[in-house]
Amino acid sequence: MSLIPMNAEQLRRQGIKNAQMREEQEKQFQHKVEQMSKHNVGGLYDIRAIKKSNQFKEQKVYFDIKKVEAEFEDMLTYNRLITKKQNFLDHLKSLGHSSTDAHSMRLWTRIVDEMIGDFRLAYDITESRKF
Repeated sequence: MSLIPMNAEQLRRQGIKNAQMREEQEKQFQHKVEQMSKHNVGGLYDIRAIKKSNQFKEQKVYFDIKKVEAEFEDMLTYNRLITKKQNFLDHLKSLGHSSTDAHSMRLWTRIVDEMIGDFRLAYDITESRKF
């Protein structure tokens, strides 16, 4: 395979042709998206409806790392364990999860909260007699 020798004018024309083909492909793709959105396909593939849906918005909130970190800190503060926050995060990292992974942080928050609840039940610690 050898390269075809071209002068500057031929390269410029080829570049313009490639750019026009790329624009045409983008227009065709956008047209396909619009066609899929116009047809009633039961909402399964309607991209616009998916973006507007409440579930999509809830997923954005669910995976918002700042909100997850705030909930984790609230849980630790409520249970008077905020001083141990870094210990919990280090343990989460040692398990192979990132502290910037919202899903892992939510699971870890739930596990720690359940453990504290079990501890309270096992040792009969009431809210008025927090440790």
